[in-house]
Formats: sequence, structure tokens, C-alpha cells
Amino acid sequence: MIKKILLLGHTGKMGVALTKVLSGDYEVVGKNSHDFDASQFDSVEKLIEELNPDIVINTVAFLGIDPCEQEPEKAFLLNTLYPKILAELSVKRNFLLVHFSTDAVFGNNEKGAFYTEEDSPCPLNLYGVTKYGGDCMVMAYAKRYYIFRLSVLFGEATKKNQFVEKMLQRIENGQKELFVADDVFLSPTYSVDIACKVKEILNEQNAFGLYHIANEGAVSLYEFMLEIGKCLNLQVPIRAGSFRDFPYIGQKNLNTPITSSKIKKLRSWQAAVQDYCNVLIKGE
Repeated sequence: MIKKILLLGHTGKMGVALTKVLSGDYEVVGKNSHDFDASQFDSVEKLIEELNPDIVINTVAFLGIDPCEQEPEKAFLLNTLYPKILAELSVKRNFLLVHFSTDAVFGNNEKGAFYTEEDSPCPLNLYGVTKYGGDCMVMAYAKRYYIFRLSVLFGEATKKNQFVEKMLQRIENGQKELFVADDVFLSPTYSVDIACKVKEILNEQNAFGLYHIANEGAVSLYEFMLEIGKCLNLQVPIRAGSFRDFPYIGQKNLNTPITSSKIKKLRSWQAAVQDYCNVLIKGE
């Protein structure tokens, strides 16, 4: 019998990839903010009771360092308390909970290596604090769960509110050159590759717990965008800058590359970027 997945946030970047990859093996029911309000916990419970899923995948979060600093109550509600409710419901309604987290739970890496699942979080800003709070709630209250920590995402998107989409939108709007921080380092990861790894973990029934999923390698945002520019043959110059050149409120995570000590490494971020750009080119 095919298992039913309730995918919360199915129109987001991660949700789009998961829907495409999982639909062959599972019955995927997608819901987004038009269908339920994640801040209204009664409606969340009602939705789960109505659909009675075998698996709930949560991709909903209040994203961004500065937005969380500006609206701390909303950040705490959606990034910490909402996952707690899902964790409690997973026990009450007997479903497997899959929750997505972030490399922003870590501080700036000073050990000269990648963060793994064994490293202790030390968030620098409210976004990281509230997301780590959500991780802790899931670990404390759920019995059957996966937490997947990700770095900066690229992939097919319905909105243009994240890093790559914002950069490409600026070019589309006629900006003559891009300035990108060369002092922020992370592990860019393709949403399709993540979705395939999630499917593999679900199908193989890996041990419950926390996993890091990232394409192999670490790179600055500047070098990351340079690679995308090369693959897309962008005619706009991409210049190196510092994160300090751009307005910000919350303290930035400057060096948070991640890898896993529990699962096989994904392909290189460069190979994933090439596939992503091929999809963009074919879609034009």
C-alpha cells in the first residue's frame, strides 16, 4: 500500500523538488499558506487529522537573519513552537515527521573543517536560535523523526526571495553589474539532490535522527555566483565585495560549510550547478 505524505510548504523551493521526486513512490498531498496557517496550531492539527498521513514533511519556516531580528515573536512561533506542535502530533497521530533545518544553527567555523552532525550548535543570530530551538523540540518530543540540516539552497523556485533568485532578478531588471560577498562561505546545495537523498533515506528506512545534507564542497557566495554566471553565460560582470558592503541587522554567519558523517556525500556543488543551469536554460 502506497504511503501518504503530507507536504507542508509544497510550493517553496524544497517543496517543489520533493513533490517531483517523491510522487512516484508516495501519495503526496501538498499544502501551503493558502490551505493552512502554521501559526494557528489548531488548524494545523485539524489538517493532519483530516488527511491522516503516514509521513508529514515540514518545509515551512520564517526565513532570513534580518526578518527574524525584526519580527522575533513570529520567528519563535514558526521556527520553534510550530515544530514542537508537529512533534507532539507525530506521537499522537502516529506519523513519521521530517523537518528541515539550517546551517545557521552554527557559529563561524574556526576549526578549519566542515560542520558535521556531531558538532554542537552555537547560533549567532535570532534566526539560528529559533531554528535550533525547533530542532531541539523535534528531538525532545517526537519518537520517529528525521531532521535534515541544509545550507544555501538553489533550484527551481516559484518565488524570487532567496539568494540566487534575487541575483538573477537584478540582472533581469537591468542591473549592469553584481556585487557579491566573497567573505561568506557555505555549502551550496541543489534542491533536487536533497529531495533524492530524502527519498533514499525514507525508502531505506535509515535510523531516525539528525542528518546534514549538502553538495560536496565549500565556497564563497561570490565564487558560487561566478559559477552560475559562467554556466548561464551571463553578460553582467560579477564583482567581489564584503558582507559589510551591504546593509544588515543581525550578526552574519560567515563560515558554515556542512557535511555528513552519517551518509554518503552528494556530488560536488559545481556538478549540481551545471544541472540546475541546464534546467534554467531549457525553461527559457
